[in-house]
Amino acid sequence: MAQNKLPDGKFLSDSIEVGKPFFFSLSFLHPSQTEVFFPDTSYNFSPFEVISKKNFTTRTDKRGSLDSAVYQLVSFNVSRGQSLKMPVFVFKGKDRDCTALFSITDTIFLRKDNFQGITDTTSLKPELGLLPLSHEFNFSVFFGFVALAIGVAGSIYWLFGSDIYKQWQLLKLQRRHIEYNRSYNRLLRNAKEREDIKDAEKAIIVWKNYLEKLEKKPFATYTTREIMDNLPDEGLAAALKNMDGIIYGQVKSKDMEKSLEVLKAGAMRLYRNKRRKVLEGNVSADI
Repeated sequence: MAQNKLPDGKFLSDSIEVGKPFFFSLSFLHPSQTEVFFPDTSYNFSPFEVISKKNFTTRTDKRGSLDSAVYQLVSFNVSRGQSLKMPVFVFKGKDRDCTALFSITDTIFLRKDNFQGITDTTSLKPELGLLPLSHEFNFSVFFGFVALAIGVAGSIYWLFGSDIYKQWQLLKLQRRHIEYNRSYNRLLRNAKEREDIKDAEKAIIVWKNYLEKLEKKPFATYTTREIMDNLPDEGLAAALKNMDGIIYGQVKSKDMEKSLEVLKAGAMRLYRNKRRKVLEGNVSADI
């Protein structure tokens, strides 16, 4: 089957302006039976900052499946040439792991009108006219304004700094939960409709990775026993044991859908508990 060896990543414009949004497209042609994941908005897009991500429906034909997404970016960097390459994560079913394949680096350039000054000295002409002297700079007023600005900023931080920090933490927590829900629900739906054990196995991996980020513990490498030592819950324990039997025994069970729903509900409880701790000010580390 003909397919791209590497993802195709490119800017959708020839040049950019500082502080104005632009778009970067990422696509990957792969065998239809292969599961791939694209970076979400928490990925490091340096030297750019990400605004949003739009996913497109997978298109499948005789060549394979084509997945694609468009990222809206912005740059505050004044370098003339700015480059970016993006990965696509290919799910490895046997190793229960993902392999990152990077696109070829693409470069975009800052528009010339973003640069001030003349570089062509042949166009310069001498100016012989008299120029008026500028007024002496008032450093007292300048430092007064600086002190006032620092005082206002300090007062705002003293009064509202804690609330601003909480809202920022809650925003990141919510964004990560939305990304997890989108991936987990898609795999859960596929497992229901196709009754495919592989989709259920992928859902368990997504669930463990989300818990690892949420609880700051290596759940992705934990066994069922180790998970239950950290999350004592009879319902979760029964669901995980049932899923272990299905995945490792490769035996379909009518309880597979129910177990996946129990795990989803457990992740939701942990998410709400984390939100409550942030609101109460009990979470000091960065989420």
